[in-house]
Amino acid sequence: MALPNDLLRVAKDDPDYVRRARAEAEFWEKPHPWGLEASEEVYREGPVDRHINERFTGDPDVRWHETIARHGKFRRGLVLGTSALRVEADILGGSPSLHLTFVDISPGALERRQRMLGQRFGGRVATETADLNFIDLPPATYDLIVSSSTLHHVTNLEYLAWQINRALTPEGRFFLQDYVGEPRFAASEPKRRLFEAVYHRDLARQPDRRPGLIWCDASDLSPFCGVRSDEILAVLRNHLIEVELHTASTLTIPLLRSRPADGAHERRPPWWLALLRALRRRLPMRVAPVHELWLGRQFLEELFLVGDTASDAGLLLPGTAFAVYRKR
Repeated sequence: MALPNDLLRVAKDDPDYVRRARAEAEFWEKPHPWGLEASEEVYREGPVDRHINERFTGDPDVRWHETIARHGKFRRGLVLGTSALRVEADILGGSPSLHLTFVDISPGALERRQRMLGQRFGGRVATETADLNFIDLPPATYDLIVSSSTLHHVTNLEYLAWQINRALTPEGRFFLQDYVGEPRFAASEPKRRLFEAVYHRDLARQPDRRPGLIWCDASDLSPFCGVRSDEILAVLRNHLIEVELHTASTLTIPLLRSRPADGAHERRPPWWLALLRALRRRLPMRVAPVHELWLGRQFLEELFLVGDTASDAGLLLPGTAFAVYRKR
């Protein structure tokens, strides 16, 4: 099967791309303080996770990767990009006959998988350093391909989707979990206005708070983060057969990309750590520090309802997606 000539958006020898690819690899060489790896030691599932689980799997207690075994008994798998070690370990633990090859642009991220997962799952873990924008996968080789929180870093989406389809065996499955919202996590104006409306509605229930939000810029993101995130689902649908698709996080992603303008974040841990701690504590009904007050259960439930309704109606892009595909 010859590679179509129109699948590459960026060339491997483009000087600007080479520079940014090097920076991307360096960004993930060590666990980033805001990344999934760094937070999973302190993170405990809370209301946001349970809502996402319900949207993705129909059960608030079942995570997306725990449904993989329902689709068959897999033996040879490929993981495109690294995400959370806990999730990757669960995938291996849930399928005792499965061998996984991890592919990533960062050697450091792969070394951690080989060391930590390789010890626990002896003989079932392999790693390969590669750029997913130009990876060359062997045809009809993998009965399982998984990618979590990675495709939103890929520019050559059409090329990678073509490679995934070619690499799957006839009965193979591709599982995707990723951010699929606006590029570079920059919420659209309608999404911002809707989030701010729900946020200020919640502030009205807190007499000690003042209105106003500060939106984060892209300075904390890796060079490739969210480059074509809003195109992921359409591209995959063109190159593979979509078995199922579930979306969530329409207005909870903006929660992660904003902070109160009334100084509630001052003299306290960074807003993202405060969020992790608040969710870890499962938002107990008690007198909470001011940086936890805006994460009240009623506020979150309104974000869930309004955001998911707007997304399901096609009015706003969703935030995250879980999808399953088979070979076309």
